Amino acid sequence: MLEAIVAGLAALATPQAVLFMLVGVSYGLVIGILPGLGGIVALALLLPFTYGHELAATLALLLGAHIATIWGGSVTSILFKVPGAAKSLALVFDGHPMTRQGHAARALGASATAALLGGLMGAVFLAFTIPIVRPVMLALGPSEYLMMALWGLTIIATFSEGSLLKGLVATCLGIMVAFVGMDPVSGTPRFWFGNVYLLDGISFPVAMIGLFAVAEMMTLYVKGGAMVDRVSGEQRSTVLDGVKDAFRHWGLVLRSSLLGLWVGVLPGVGASVGGIAAYAQAAQTSPTPERFGKGAVEGVIAPDATLGANEGGGLMPTLAFGIPGGESMAILLVAFLAMGIVPGPRMLTSELDLVFSMVWIVVIANLLTALIGLAISSRLARLPALNPNVMIPLVLSVCLLGAFATRGLIEDVVVAAAFGVIGYLMNKYQYSRANFVIGMVLAEMIERNLHISLGLYGEFFLFTRPITTAMLVFIVVTTALPFVRRYRRSRASAAGNGS
Repeated sequence: MLEAIVAGLAALATPQAVLFMLVGVSYGLVIGILPGLGGIVALALLLPFTYGHELAATLALLLGAHIATIWGGSVTSILFKVPGAAKSLALVFDGHPMTRQGHAARALGASATAALLGGLMGAVFLAFTIPIVRPVMLALGPSEYLMMALWGLTIIATFSEGSLLKGLVATCLGIMVAFVGMDPVSGTPRFWFGNVYLLDGISFPVAMIGLFAVAEMMTLYVKGGAMVDRVSGEQRSTVLDGVKDAFRHWGLVLRSSLLGLWVGVLPGVGASVGGIAAYAQAAQTSPTPERFGKGAVEGVIAPDATLGANEGGGLMPTLAFGIPGGESMAILLVAFLAMGIVPGPRMLTSELDLVFSMVWIVVIANLLTALIGLAISSRLARLPALNPNVMIPLVLSVCLLGAFATRGLIEDVVVAAAFGVIGYLMNKYQYSRANFVIGMVLAEMIERNLHISLGLYGEFFLFTRPITTAMLVFIVVTTALPFVRRYRRSRASAAGNGS
């Protein structure tokens, strides 16, 4: 194995590989920052450039670009409340409140460091645990995936502080929007109103651009003034503070990274679900869950550590079994086949040096992304203080262009504008947009796996599948925990006032 590790690194020591790595990371950061694009688009646009070059250099270009989109998508989520991609959604919840409080540089520093640490753990995992994870993967079925999606749904209570009823209404609206289009199991058209465009459903990135980006610009226009009221020189914290935060919360980084690995290994779950699940576990295990949604740095660290580790986890089933761990991995699998790389057990024996080249690429790309990110974070933190007359048209044009670029349909631009109005009204009347999007993200996964579980295991599958039953108990306990803590605090407060 040591020979394969050295050979994998040596393959990346050529000038072409080094150049392709730098180009890939730089390109990935730019694509990641553009709303609605992210790793899937970054890889798809690079596919024509995968021919006629060194194998290791081509892999460095593809994987480097994909990994850099993780932090790129976090930037706009934190600074402008505009998720760069679906997987960056959870960064909006606490990252943007930190920006409004003058801690944008700290949030960006914590984000870059957490993604780096998670990515390094993902690389180590990819290198050493392929033989261990295979039986675990085979033991899980659709009922366990259903439980994971339901666990992600429990986070709605975190964003329903004003009114739990409003939070539930927003979640149900998100689920209803997700039901537009073809049933994922039976193929039956639903809520399409005779419009062919709606048969494909409402594009999640497009709806997200409208709900957050367009709505924020509308709010900014109505309110007047800059997004952040203080000038850029009055930042209350530094990038270094964010770096320290990531290391200070090492336990959260470790838990979130393990979750990211787990979600990455499970085929079809996706990084967006992982980010929400990471945020949920961070909020539910925190001694002060009431801080989440109001600018808690833990709410930035947990999703980014999960997303960083997710890439190593997603590569594992892609390389070992030819089963993509997510949408981006599916495109990467196409690139592998085009380059003559055939995933499977043979890769783990006769082509082990190629596997370790990918491990090294994950490590180096994460280091480069973090170094570039930390270097430019202090300058990026000044952007929210721009004059709104510059900010609004700039952000709107980029967002609407991103909405069009997702599928090349002008109807998506109209949908983004419509969801912008919906998002503005939800924000005005205090209906949680976060709950809306969580419902929309998880609805399809819940519906599809519920259908399959009922067909395979019968109507009592919750109690006939031991792992499913254990996960159900875990969901109940973690959901009840914040309410128990709140009850204990209120009792302690009442006792203190009484004395």
